[in-house]
Amino acid sequence: MGGRFLSHFAATAMTLAAIGGASAQSSVILTSQNADPPAAETSPAPAAAPTAPAAAPEIKPATGADLLQAPIATNLQGNDAAIAEKLSEMIATKLNRVIERRQDRAGVEAFYRDRGFAPLWASDGKPSDRAKAATAFLRGVGADGLEPSDYPLPGFAGEAEKLAQDELALTQSVLTFARHARTGRVSFSRVSGAILYELEFPEAADVLANVANAGDISDALGAYHPPHAAYKALKAKLAEAREQKKAPLVDTLIANMERWRWVPRDLGKSHVVVNIPDYTLAVSDQGKARWSTRIVVGKVGEQATPLLSETMKFITVNPTWNVPPSIIRNEYLPALQRDPNALARVGLKITHRKDGSIHVYQPPGEKNALGRIRFNFPNKFLVYQHDTPQKHLFAKEQRAFSHGCMRVQNPEQYAEVLLSISQPSERYSAERIKKMYGDNERTINFKTPIPVHITYQTAFVDEAGRLQTRPDIYGHDRKMTEMMRNGRGGADTPIARNYNSSSKSVAARSPTRSDDPRPSRRLDNNFDRDNERMVRRADPFAFPPPSYIAPTPYFGSSASRRGYGAPY
Repeated sequence: MGGRFLSHFAATAMTLAAIGGASAQSSVILTSQNADPPAAETSPAPAAAPTAPAAAPEIKPATGADLLQAPIATNLQGNDAAIAEKLSEMIATKLNRVIERRQDRAGVEAFYRDRGFAPLWASDGKPSDRAKAATAFLRGVGADGLEPSDYPLPGFAGEAEKLAQDELALTQSVLTFARHARTGRVSFSRVSGAILYELEFPEAADVLANVANAGDISDALGAYHPPHAAYKALKAKLAEAREQKKAPLVDTLIANMERWRWVPRDLGKSHVVVNIPDYTLAVSDQGKARWSTRIVVGKVGEQATPLLSETMKFITVNPTWNVPPSIIRNEYLPALQRDPNALARVGLKITHRKDGSIHVYQPPGEKNALGRIRFNFPNKFLVYQHDTPQKHLFAKEQRAFSHGCMRVQNPEQYAEVLLSISQPSERYSAERIKKMYGDNERTINFKTPIPVHITYQTAFVDEAGRLQTRPDIYGHDRKMTEMMRNGRGGADTPIARNYNSSSKSVAARSPTRSDDPRPSRRLDNNFDRDNERMVRRADPFAFPPPSYIAPTPYFGSSASRRGYGAPY
């Protein structure tokens, strides 16, 4: 042990001595040259330019097999010194057999190397008080909807090598817990291609440092759970459901608690939360509920409203609805061949570009498919919130009728609330916004962007403390419960999703003759849509364009082939 300590610093000393020697030699040469000027010189020679000192070579921390030469702490007593020796060997040569995730191994190496491989969990050959506290905590994680068996607990018995193995085993369990508590034991990418959150995975070295420096292990580990009040309320209801042996409710509560691990820990002092199964949108301001309204969400299937967290940046008043090239080619050109006036009858216009292509759009107006206002929070799914001429849908209890976008029942009031938060000094009101209605698009940029969180809460606790449940319309609960019941089995490992293409996982599918609910794919005067009869009267938008139409996105057209972003 002492030899490793000395050899490490001896090597460092030799390196520094070599650097110093080179610098000294340069100094001698310069002095020698300046001491003997030529005899013919009548004026002093110019001073020699100073030579920059040689840069010290970068000394990189030892990793991998080089850890065998890294120093071991000299203040260890009893069995801990022997355990440290074994830890050094295992971390240097066998770490991949103990620490599952490659991303965690560098952090584990750094943590133990920087403490001279002193054990974190063992003390004189026995589990330390810290290990006992961590063990007790991990045994109780079921209260937070996690599975204790996912975090094996070693016994800390045997010789130094076995104790070193137990040390790293508990380290692995603690790291796995921290990751599950922070980001979920089910990866959202395995649930649906229409879910995308930016997760912050805890760094292994940070987790271990937090535990090492904590006065209370339970508090240190518990801090990795979601901090949201909604999560904590569900946790309390989970305990009640288990006491009452309500197994289906227990599964529902656990699935909802799991989804809270995906959303940002800080929702923002002011923010918007959409609850898809509740068909509602709520605005919170400075931690208090401010306003809410009914919404229409995406249809079940490939047109489901995606789960995401983004930032609302601007509002468009009098939006134009642009039809993407794929719909023009596949649907509207055949319709125009049958009837040159088919699109004009439903308020769509056509312009011809110089390259021979055509642009189909619906100008701003009260009959526009997007209504009078669009609320923009740019995202990879190209969805947004907007007004709608189909006000009657808000009277329905089940409101999954859109192609992914969210239709807002009271858009003027929504705009007023948002702008009062973003730029209160400008005193926007619903009436002022209505006065902006016209034939030209108008943009109101937010001075303070507002976070928007689209969530899927089939269970939540209302302001009166009552548990509310909603139907699992998209089947997320069912799929997540199946994965959690079947054990981890890779459920926490993300799978690749291409969110920038019209891949099958996120693309809307145009109906065929066999599954189209309408009598035909012509722009008929009468058709059965969303289980209600739509009959075209004098109002051309008493019957909308085909239900699979998607508009060109307002911030780019690269994904215009998606079903998302469609007003209908």
